[in-house]
This record gives sequence, C-alpha cells and structure tokens, in this order.
Amino acid sequence: MIELGNVSHGDWLACAIGVAGFVLSYLQSRERLPKWARRWLSRIGRERVGDAIDYAARLGEMSPGERRVEAVGYLVRLSEREFGFAVPQSVANLLVEFVYQSWKRK
Repeated sequence: MIELGNVSHGDWLACAIGVAGFVLSYLQSRERLPKWARRWLSRIGRERVGDAIDYAARLGEMSPGERRVEAVGYLVRLSEREFGFAVPQSVANLLVEFVYQSWKRK
C-alpha cells in the first residue's frame, strides 16, 4: 500500500503542475469557439456580428429572445447579401451569442 509520507516532493510538485495545467487549459478553452466556428467568425468579422446585435438592440418593444432571433436573421441576410454565402442559422446563433457574451463581460 502507498503511504503519502513516502511520496517524494518531486512527485508532489509534478502532480501539482499537472493539475494546475489542466485547470488553466479548461479555463482558457471555456471562452473559445470551436475551430469551425472561428473560421465562420473570421470570414464574417466580429464587427459584422456586432452590427447585427446593434441592429436588433435598436428595434423597439421586443423581448431579449426576440432580439436575438432578429440579430441572427439579420446576420444571415447580411452574409448572403455582402459575401454571397449563407451562414447556417445555427452558426449565426452561436456567433451572435458568443460576441454578445464577450461584449457583456467587458
């Protein structure tokens, strides 16, 4: 049986570094989009997604859910009109939510 008193300081240090690395990598990846979503965001641009959010915010008496739906629709229409490709609605929703959450944290 292993006794904790027999474990060397170097082993404890290696274990602590491993756990700290795991925690840091988890915290960092929490705020990142998947690779495929980052490609969409780089094609469209964070500014355009922000424009869609601003457009929806300027609309009158709507609930937050309705504004998000309108921002997603605006982003889909904008990408078709300006870039010539359609962003899937699920991707547009993810991008709008990601940019909004990063804006909200600031």
